[in-house]
Amino acid sequence: MTRRLALLASLLAALPAVAFPGDRPWTSDDVLGLRVVTDPQVSPDGRLVAYVVDSLNGEKDAYQTDVWLVPAAGGEARALAASPVGDDTPRWSPDGRFVAFLSERPRPGARGDDAGDAQRQIWLIRPDGGEAVPLTEAPGSVSDFEWSTDGKTVAFLAREPKSDDRRRREKEKDDAWTPSEAYAWSRLWVIDVATRQPRQLTTGDVHVTGLSLSPDGATVAFAGQPTPRIPDGFRSDLYTIPAAGGVPRPLVARKGTDSAPAFSPDGKWIAFVTQDGRDEDWYTNTFVSVVPAAGGEPRSLTASLDERVGGLGGSALTWTPDATAVLFPVARRTAAHLYRAALDGKVEPLTSGPEVNGAPSIDRKGETLVFLREDSVTPREVWAMRLAPATRTRPAKGRPAAPVGPRAVTDTNPQARDLLAFPKELVTWKGADGWDMEGLLVYPAGYTKGTRVPLALNVHGGPAGVHSNSFTPGARLWGWPLFAQKGYAILFPNPRGSGGYGERFRAANVRDWGVKDYEDLMRGVDALVERGIADPEHLTVNGWSYGGFMTSTIVTKTDRFKSAIVGAAVTNLASFTGTADIPEFARSYFRSWPWEDPQVYVDRSALFHAGNVKTPSLVVHGDKDDRVPVSQGWEFYNALRAVGVPTDLLILPRQPHGIREPKLLRTCHERFLAWTETHTR
Repeated sequence: MTRRLALLASLLAALPAVAFPGDRPWTSDDVLGLRVVTDPQVSPDGRLVAYVVDSLNGEKDAYQTDVWLVPAAGGEARALAASPVGDDTPRWSPDGRFVAFLSERPRPGARGDDAGDAQRQIWLIRPDGGEAVPLTEAPGSVSDFEWSTDGKTVAFLAREPKSDDRRRREKEKDDAWTPSEAYAWSRLWVIDVATRQPRQLTTGDVHVTGLSLSPDGATVAFAGQPTPRIPDGFRSDLYTIPAAGGVPRPLVARKGTDSAPAFSPDGKWIAFVTQDGRDEDWYTNTFVSVVPAAGGEPRSLTASLDERVGGLGGSALTWTPDATAVLFPVARRTAAHLYRAALDGKVEPLTSGPEVNGAPSIDRKGETLVFLREDSVTPREVWAMRLAPATRTRPAKGRPAAPVGPRAVTDTNPQARDLLAFPKELVTWKGADGWDMEGLLVYPAGYTKGTRVPLALNVHGGPAGVHSNSFTPGARLWGWPLFAQKGYAILFPNPRGSGGYGERFRAANVRDWGVKDYEDLMRGVDALVERGIADPEHLTVNGWSYGGFMTSTIVTKTDRFKSAIVGAAVTNLASFTGTADIPEFARSYFRSWPWEDPQVYVDRSALFHAGNVKTPSLVVHGDKDDRVPVSQGWEFYNALRAVGVPTDLLILPRQPHGIREPKLLRTCHERFLAWTETHTR
């Protein structure tokens, strides 16, 4: 009986949360209290999974990351490494005896004035518990690392700290600087695990962004770019260097991005993510390629896959243990799937369906694959599947046969089952030029078919982002259940320029922002009006980043929306190009600099058309946003005030391009809903 109950419990745990929909409305605290699972790493023997949980620390008014551990077959999860300063990036030692992780715990002997540069180090802990011990005492903060196959060496990236002279000048307030003097260089290091002796491998004008150790630990492959500037990532090349020290040897040097190197388990190949020598554009495809570790011509494995490599969990590549294939995630329309690219050129998906999958990790036998999965009604969790059948035709006596299909192994947000579920329905329509468009629709709570309701149009960022079938309440910034519970339907459209639909679709708004993509969006709203869902007299529009750009543009072109929330928006493309940390971004999309073709910058900037606006518009911006500087918000706000449009400017102190502090996120929930309700009803 006990075994039968245990089996039943495991089957129920694998079912999606929508199977048990609750009836309790969401609160802002419920949304902000959701825990987010990331970075699953299966142990070498396939028995355990280390992963990261991001959760609310109410006392500190911050989100905190901790490392957790769960059996790969499912079972009770427990915190392995938890501290108020944050623990993340778990990586198993090859023998499975230790989990290494990054932490901001103070290292022994750290100086008080060094806290800003050197808090984040590599620590070790046994999977059965105990006290964590530091492995590194690097002079600067560590950002990434990898074990050698024999477990004797760890290669890592560490930020170059401020010089003693710089510290002295700052203390004496004699600290004028130029951009090049302020670069935060990332350097490549290796450390002997037994002796704790580190060795710095790179210096000079190369900023290291990715690394991989050869199986024998003798060589490190790394991706390096000319400076730490974000746009210089499009000039990233691959190098190798002896782990004992020496001069870096160029391995792949050409136009565009070559990054994220990964040695094959047999040491013969290095896989990497690349634009395959194409122009340095922000919207083109990326591919998985391989190059002989000894040097030679790169070869693309995914030239037939019309999409960019990467997605949930980033763009890291995972080799199968037999060194015959590489695993990676890819966005596919409103879903995201795991793919396998073989050295013989065959590319095939490992997952299918409407879910969002990512972050694959595989055990040393190549049998157990763990990954992240979520959908609109199921919070993100760690899932597992078997890639190879059991060696026995029958299970051993007293043991159930291992399941083959994907199954959930964590249950991080069980409270969500008590709350209302908000499925996303796939909707389609014809956009500009008769192109097929897709979006996702959330109905208001308790919706009655055939009833017209207020509609919120939300435009994603990017513009090469994509609205996916992710967990609806998971968007901390917007708090969508709060809108749906107030009677709003929400449309999440993917107009031309979006990711997930191939390069032609993604490049279709080049030099055309706010024109045909605007038409795609408006036709999506029209389609819901025609279906009798959206009330044309009660429409609202909102968006963040490029979504904010489109929101500001929409209100200059139409009065059909009764309210708007313009979040972190580019409203003046010329001044944005001159002040952002990505000045080449607009040049890539508009094929010119502002001084080369000023008219296209004027035509596509909402600021210069503010006189057309009638829609009450709330402008929102973080005051530490380097990506889209806060001046963009001020420009549009002051223009709207000058022309007499109802407006306000919500400044979020200390916040970069993404809002991080819980109290400020709660403020956004309150202000967004209040502004929308006041002007839309």
